[in-house]
Amino acid sequence: MNPNQRLQKLAEQVQAHLNEMALKYPTPQHDPVYRWEHTLRVAQYGKAVAQAEGADVETVIAACLLHDIAHFECDDDYKSHGRRGAALSRPILESLGYPARQIDDICYAVAVHVDGDAGYEHPVTLESSCVSDADNLDRFGAIRILHWTVEEMNDLPLLTEKLSKRIPRLEGYLQNSPLETAAGRALMAGHLELQIAVFKALVNEGHLAQLPLMDEPV
Repeated sequence: MNPNQRLQKLAEQVQAHLNEMALKYPTPQHDPVYRWEHTLRVAQYGKAVAQAEGADVETVIAACLLHDIAHFECDDDYKSHGRRGAALSRPILESLGYPARQIDDICYAVAVHVDGDAGYEHPVTLESSCVSDADNLDRFGAIRILHWTVEEMNDLPLLTEKLSKRIPRLEGYLQNSPLETAAGRALMAGHLELQIAVFKALVNEGHLAQLPLMDEPV
């Protein structure tokens, strides 16, 4: 198989696994459609960052596709889903004929993407940084603006309070980016600037939802 054929087969297996695990561990938070769309966006960000950084693009895309494969299985210990995902990833990658060294690098990137701890010794790789950055980029993308606002759209005081508290954190990330690559930081800055602008506009409009009174004469 060529790289694109392998990635297509890998994507099919990951999506099927997410659907299966969503049925096995049914909760309102286990939405396989959202999780798969998130996975695809992360893979797109991963490709862009890998290309800009000179990383191995196929390794990064493969790891991005696999990064949340164990997401639905680790509710009791969310931070472990990277390490569990790496264990699940290895036999899938072997079945698709990936070379052993590339499998090691893909699994390492999956293992560390949550908290930086693979649970075993492995040299830090540029590819793992690309995957971690790609995941974080989607957490601050335009779609996440909707996630931050949809539940409170019918309660403007609550929405205004929530976003007012969120804005300083975003401004802090803009000043001190948590991302690891230059390409990731550049993309993140754009995401943060958009979120800050939208959230500030929503807060301002929330304050407008009151009766305007005439200015009293001095």
